[in-house]
Amino acid sequence: IIRYTESTIQSRSDGRTVRNLLNKRLDMDFSDVQFLHVTHPSRFKEKLHSHERSYEIFYFLDQAKYRINGKDYEIDEKDMIILEPGDIHGAIPISNEVRIFVVQIPAIIDDKKVYE
Repeated sequence: IIRYTESTIQSRSDGRTVRNLLNKRLDMDFSDVQFLHVTHPSRFKEKLHSHERSYEIFYFLDQAKYRINGKDYEIDEKDMIILEPGDIHGAIPISNEVRIFVVQIPAIIDDKKVYE
């Protein structure tokens, strides 16, 4: 989890600020990339699942709760999660709607494995 509040802010001479959320080498196949805007309704519970070959990058526009590899996380607005292939994850019900920008690399149809 990359916490927005813990990221470095750079001030530019033209008045802009840039917040470095991630600077990391990722071993990803960029041949097919999928960008999604996902909305979970309030109290939405997602089945735990993983992706066999895809990485997912979640950028949260709202507070959320997620279970990742057996551990529960409270996610703040503007936090980011990077999920590697095989990471078991799913949304935990929360009282508010949750909006997420999701990048899936590579975009593979039928890459999801659902756990009961």
